[in-house]
Amino acid sequence: MGKRSFHTGSLLSSHTHSHNIQDGKLRFPSCFYFDNIKCVRSSSLVEINFYFPEPALVKDKQKLVDLIIEAMRNENTIEYAGYANENMLRKDLLHRIGNYNNSKYRNLSEKEKRRISKTIQTTIKRCNKILPLPTKNFIFIFPWFPSEKDSALNGSFGFAVYSCVLHLFVAPDIFTEEAIANSVAHEINHTISFYYHFDRYAQWSLLDHIVNEGLAENFREDVLKTKPAPWAIALSEQKASEILREVYPKINSKDDKLHQAVLFGNDKYKRWTGYSVGYWLVKKFRKMNQEISWEELMKTNPEDILKSVKNRA
Repeated sequence: MGKRSFHTGSLLSSHTHSHNIQDGKLRFPSCFYFDNIKCVRSSSLVEINFYFPEPALVKDKQKLVDLIIEAMRNENTIEYAGYANENMLRKDLLHRIGNYNNSKYRNLSEKEKRRISKTIQTTIKRCNKILPLPTKNFIFIFPWFPSEKDSALNGSFGFAVYSCVLHLFVAPDIFTEEAIANSVAHEINHTISFYYHFDRYAQWSLLDHIVNEGLAENFREDVLKTKPAPWAIALSEQKASEILREVYPKINSKDDKLHQAVLFGNDKYKRWTGYSVGYWLVKKFRKMNQEISWEELMKTNPEDILKSVKNRA
């Protein structure tokens, strides 16, 4: 799997890419089209864009991505997907789409697009009620071919690309509205974190990664009033505390290999260890600081969150 050094928006793995700024500003188009079908769903809070090429035109994963890129290029949306250039977008799509299977690929029906859009809009509104979005977000939706180890994600996962851009990957035959809502609530928290901590963008430490995932999962629970996700409770609270003490000497490390190991697992660390450590750390901080709003919490530096918990442990 690829790597990224600045955030962990996806539960799968990562890539390094820079943000897109032109003339000092991020620029986005007013609407998007694909195969002459208008597929943008827009509001003051979010704009949703689907990219699912017609199955008859797709022979393999490379062709699938080529068609997506071609459609985006034709509509001048390449520069708007949160990437610095087309090659970075192509590389990330090839990585995240998964193992293409021609027999399992199909387009989303208009009814399914409406269901997904409604779920996203509803989730964004719920997010905005407890944590006002500081800027409009742009969501790009692409096909996904999950493996057996991805079954816990229930047909959908997200990736926060920028402070106002997130990508959502959807498996048409197995996604659930609950999975879409979970992905959106988690990833929208990441985009807000990037917005408030832009000075750290592309230079995240291990602590930044851990706290970001803890914030996103606690926020998802608050917004959707749901139970903890498997990655949040991959470790018990006690075990998470032990791991935090173990990695503390390297907590400010910007070593991407270390980040990958702690977050996604290796021979030493269980899968999703970093997510779980962050989940319990942020939950403990919120319990000790119940007067702090979500907006205040998102503006709090990770070092202060860790220090507060350590001082009162």
